Amino acid sequence: MIVGVVLPAYNEAGNLGPLVREIDSVLNASASASRIIIVNDGSTDGTADELRTLAHALPSLDVITHPVNRGMAAALKTGIARACETKCDAAVFLDSDLSHRPADMPAMLAALANGADVVLGSRFVPGGGMLGVPWWRVVISRSGNAFGRMVLGVPFRDLTTGYRAVRRAVLEAIALGEDGFTIQLESVIRAYAAGYRVVEVPIVLGTRRHGESSMSYSPQLFRDYWRLLRSCRQWLNERSRR
Repeated sequence: MIVGVVLPAYNEAGNLGPLVREIDSVLNASASASRIIIVNDGSTDGTADELRTLAHALPSLDVITHPVNRGMAAALKTGIARACETKCDAAVFLDSDLSHRPADMPAMLAALANGADVVLGSRFVPGGGMLGVPWWRVVISRSGNAFGRMVLGVPFRDLTTGYRAVRRAVLEAIALGEDGFTIQLESVIRAYAAGYRVVEVPIVLGTRRHGESSMSYSPQLFRDYWRLLRSCRQWLNERSRR
């Protein structure tokens, strides 16, 4: 299996070096053919310099640059397009801030090998968790996911995780329209509604090592989440009528 690891990055100097080297080590140990696709989304710190240094050491590194910051969703879509163009069999998505552990990746790839189409790295299944994350973020994440699960009637406990593995066939089949953090929920439900097999494996989410998060828990985020939940219900109703 050829695996493309997609990392959207905005001002991640200090994080990308250790993260990319650890990902490379994990994939080499698992004997997976791989490429690491980093979308530098208009970073204004030392991210570009760090990536140039990494590119000299790692031939598997593929860097795409957005001249200006276009947001996480746009960076993910760019990474998806590159993974599909280069014929990766599957893509793994994780954050670039060292909050996701590359050591959890082999279990996700094993789930793909066992027949899953989409693998969610879940904080809320047995064995998963959140380490060092502020209590208020834990409350928001748990509550938001429990509410989404109740509204949609789906069995998944972590609908908003950014750590996931997806077969190329799924990436090529579903069209993603969201332009914010809600793209995480959209991609899960669109895949599930299309009949793809979605499973969860436990991960432990940590906190970023350097820099500041671009995630904003604004009223608009919650409005967008509710708006998307209503659309998701429609997609699921269409699935049940097939």
